[in-house]
Amino acid sequence: MVKWSSKTVLVTGGAGHIGSRVVKKLIEERGAQNVVVLDNLSAYEFDQLEVFEIKPLIREGAVHFVRGSVSNRNIVKNVVKKVDYVFHLAAYADVAATIRNPDLDFEVNVMGTYNILKESLNNGVKRVIFASSASIYGDQPSSGGEPVQFHEDMKPNPLSTYANSKLWGEMQAKLFYQLYGLETVSLRYFSVYGPYQIPKPGSHSWVVAIFAMRAYKGKPLIVYGDGTQVRDFTYIDDIAEATIRAAEMPCAGEAINVGTGKPTRIIELARKIQKLAHEYFRKDVEIRFKPRPKGDPMGGYASTEKMEKLLGWRPETTLDEGLHSYFNWLKKHIRVIPSWI
Repeated sequence: MVKWSSKTVLVTGGAGHIGSRVVKKLIEERGAQNVVVLDNLSAYEFDQLEVFEIKPLIREGAVHFVRGSVSNRNIVKNVVKKVDYVFHLAAYADVAATIRNPDLDFEVNVMGTYNILKESLNNGVKRVIFASSASIYGDQPSSGGEPVQFHEDMKPNPLSTYANSKLWGEMQAKLFYQLYGLETVSLRYFSVYGPYQIPKPGSHSWVVAIFAMRAYKGKPLIVYGDGTQVRDFTYIDDIAEATIRAAEMPCAGEAINVGTGKPTRIIELARKIQKLAHEYFRKDVEIRFKPRPKGDPMGGYASTEKMEKLLGWRPETTLDEGLHSYFNWLKKHIRVIPSWI
């Protein structure tokens, strides 16, 4: 196991939803004392360092914050110096947004990832953990309409510029391991949800957060298509735990699914949110249907065998437990609900 108290760690995107949870877990559960967070704080209009609870860690001296983008080679070159481990979570992380702006997708998700890999190699970083996505699978053949289980050896079929940039990042990370000896691990996150998740304008990703916030406002839950799309909803704390384990376990050079292995159709989720809306907010909300947007796959759920074998672990939070956790958090943080929801 890694002795985190003696290591210097870089978390790119460390002031975002997943990154901030990784930072907190490293410090509070693993004993890390020297964490560098690189983030350009462009994802939201609110104070990310405050809302995602990074400011107290900065004041305590456990976190050194650097504002900047991974697409800036000079900034990356400076922050990677004397770093032992890199968790590369920074991304232009929104399917709809990347389709609208493929230039920024390329700049951040492709060039930014290259910068991280190259400077990590140049500076002798022990291992780079790359945040990939289940979106790289796209749509896969279904048998009789049953949910598709995604295995790591399936041929990728990206349906969006975001998915394609993540697939490129995986391949580049693997090549840096095979050709140059830089240890890398790519994690294919399935649908992340949980406390501190706040949707971005114009997004149809992060459906749990969007549904819950619309429910609080008493607005209809918008289901795209007929709602038979499948997702594997994976709780944020489990995502963060898997991310850190990928640095601790002997799994260099691998691409690993991070999901629960349990499929949920979007219409099923909407019905669960309906019940929770009444329980938590005393609101009765309806479900409405709209056409599916471009780049929205039918989806599938994770094969977890490789994750369980290589990381020695599996997610612990059920969907019902996670939804209750999110609603409890939301009740205490109503102020963060965007006006556009």
